[in-house]
Amino acid sequence: MPDAKGIYLANGDFKPFAMESLTSEIATRQNAGASLSDLGLWLSQLPDPDPVLRKRGDDARVLAELYSDDQVTTATLSRKNRVLSAAQYGFRPGGPDGEPVTREAQNVYDRLMQDLERLSLRPLISSILDAPFYGLAVLELIWAPGNDGWWHFIDIVARPYHWFAFDNNNQLFFRGEAGLEPKSLPAGKFVLVSHHASYDNPYGLRLLSRCLWPVAFKRGGLQFYAKFVERHGLPWVVGKAPKGASGQDKREMAAHMARMVQDCVAVLPAGAEIEFLAMTGNQDQVHERFLARQDKAISKLLMGQTLTVEMEGRNNSQAAAATHEDVAEGLAEADKAMVADAMNEIAWLYTQVNAGRGVFAPLFSYEEPQDLQGRAELDKKLYEIGVDFTAEHFQENYNLKPSEFTLRPKQEAGFPAQFSAAAPAKSAFLAEEAQGRLDAAIKQIMPEALQANAKFVTQLENAVKRAQNLDELELLLADLLASRAASPSEIEDLLARTMTAAAGMGAAAVQAEAKEDK
Repeated sequence: MPDAKGIYLANGDFKPFAMESLTSEIATRQNAGASLSDLGLWLSQLPDPDPVLRKRGDDARVLAELYSDDQVTTATLSRKNRVLSAAQYGFRPGGPDGEPVTREAQNVYDRLMQDLERLSLRPLISSILDAPFYGLAVLELIWAPGNDGWWHFIDIVARPYHWFAFDNNNQLFFRGEAGLEPKSLPAGKFVLVSHHASYDNPYGLRLLSRCLWPVAFKRGGLQFYAKFVERHGLPWVVGKAPKGASGQDKREMAAHMARMVQDCVAVLPAGAEIEFLAMTGNQDQVHERFLARQDKAISKLLMGQTLTVEMEGRNNSQAAAATHEDVAEGLAEADKAMVADAMNEIAWLYTQVNAGRGVFAPLFSYEEPQDLQGRAELDKKLYEIGVDFTAEHFQENYNLKPSEFTLRPKQEAGFPAQFSAAAPAKSAFLAEEAQGRLDAAIKQIMPEALQANAKFVTQLENAVKRAQNLDELELLLADLLASRAASPSEIEDLLARTMTAAAGMGAAAVQAEAKEDK
């Protein structure tokens, strides 16, 4: 076997690793011949691969105009508010799981909290949540040196997304409004938030660009619909001119009927007739369905579903509503994870600038609200099987103060006495003793029972062996019981003695339990 490291091919040949190639990039745009130019950032700017924008020939700046549509605004705010309404979030000192926090990590956490205390996190989180709609969000960190030797955050500002582009190495750079003087970004200055970005598309997946066509169709449909309503919403006034009326008389009659739209007053020649014709049928519903179709498309693109944004009809089931709610909650969880990644990147840069490598950065996370109802149900079941809880349990899990509650005895708490912690062991011992006495009494009675019924048992065994089916067995048993060896009085006497012994043992067991309780 060769000493070099490598792999065996399918044909049995050995191919050693080229260690220098493991640290280099091979599948790059330069090697694939897809590089635009090496003359500078402006010439090497990676074009935006968004298929909708390229098809329309628009720039990404056109996406901001979509907020003029009511459905777009409602859907985006509904999605963002699911995350913005979550109040239980924050940082904690970083460190390995299960190990105490180091003094350096605690110091970084304390200083970061002092800096962020002067900032408003809600607008910052709202800016991060714009990434799914625009594909990316770029945050600029505004630093300032302090007298303590640390660099502190003065502000964290979200910059316009269309001011930035990517080069052939997928590195973000500043292009400005016109893109004539691109600038590379220094380390520790910007934080990039992307929505489903990839190597082919570092600009991210823009949900708003997928709404361009539905909004365009909706606007065109609204213009047509407005003309349709104006033309066909009012009843048509049809006039019948009298026989022999001249053209001038008809024109004057039409002018009078046209003025009826304003004041409903007209002077017509004798013999003229006026008829009001209203539109019939459901022609207007065609346009309503067309506009509703565009609104549903926008809701599905931005929210993943429609029922949490609009009511689709009276036949929606509760199961469908619950399913749509689960989809919305799933998107909210994904958005929370995106916010956490961005905040953790900010905390990591803060740690690198001030403390350097080797110090754990603070960690940001959302905390799910505790399900107190589920916790109470679990505690009830645990109590019923014998678990006793202390006052500290209710203080830690239900946020109760010691002055707000007292622990009652188990019998007063509304639970059966047999579910107490000490009852199972005592009851088991007494039951075992009573069962032993009952078994001893049965052994004394059993010989008489066997002696009286030995012949009957033998006949019963033979009947079972002779029977070919259930019907035949039923007939044989009927004959056997009619001529059993033991008389009815003997069997009744045997049963009476057995039941008396059982009742006596039960009474003795109850009395023993009563003495133990005292």
